[in-house]
Amino acid sequence: MISLFQPWLEVTTVSNCTIDCSYCPQRIFQKHYHGCKMLTLSDFKSALVSVPRYVGIHFSGFAEPFLNPQCIDMMEYAHSKGHRISLFSTLVGLRNTDVERLKRCDPEVTLHLPDNLGNAKIPLTQTYKDTLTAVMRRLRITTFYVMNEHFISNERAGSCTDTKGRHLRGWFFCEKLSAPQFVMLPNCDVTLCCMDFGLKHIIGNLASQSWLEIIRSPEYQKVCANRLKIDGDVLCRKCAWASVNFRTQYYIKRVVQRYYVKQCIAQYCKK
Repeated sequence: MISLFQPWLEVTTVSNCTIDCSYCPQRIFQKHYHGCKMLTLSDFKSALVSVPRYVGIHFSGFAEPFLNPQCIDMMEYAHSKGHRISLFSTLVGLRNTDVERLKRCDPEVTLHLPDNLGNAKIPLTQTYKDTLTAVMRRLRITTFYVMNEHFISNERAGSCTDTKGRHLRGWFFCEKLSAPQFVMLPNCDVTLCCMDFGLKHIIGNLASQSWLEIIRSPEYQKVCANRLKIDGDVLCRKCAWASVNFRTQYYIKRVVQRYYVKQCIAQYCKK
């Protein structure tokens, strides 16, 4: 089970996510990102050189990982280097024939399933259904998400259309400032976390800097220091996760959502 207090590196394998979920602030990300469109296996290997083995590698980030045809190769490489592997995916782009390769990486899998409202543009082809069936039978799936009427938004630090425009004053807590949970972009730039779709805090680049240098970077240290101040211009103060009340309500609602997700899974299994 993934711990919130474990350091990890999320990998964004492509810059253009064709799933284009209505909830996801893709337009904001694309407006601020100006690097290469696709992460190469060679660049991924170079970026991983300085990343300690205890840092988990999460294939998720700001886009569907399997839209990059080399994603499986990257997962296999990271696994061979001793990293824990996690995956957050719709499975779009994954081939049924690659499921066995994926299994050997022993990933913890979070599946994003199709919804009845069309919020996630997941093509319900027979190929997709066959791949989904194979994944559900063969892999270790820890969590499911469905963007239906029961979906709970985390607001992406004010980037989502349903955001409340919050700004927190006073001290705040976030585990990502104790155990770094960075996001690497296709050009190997590293941003603060999965909430930073607007790339407000670019803290380094793993193609030219080491993991330790990025942790010690002035930008990351500035954000870390701000949690003990009364106010400041950091993304965390717009983030719902900095609110204890939001976290409590979110986890309670997730219990209800999981019940409906199980119903969705039962429906898929019948098809």
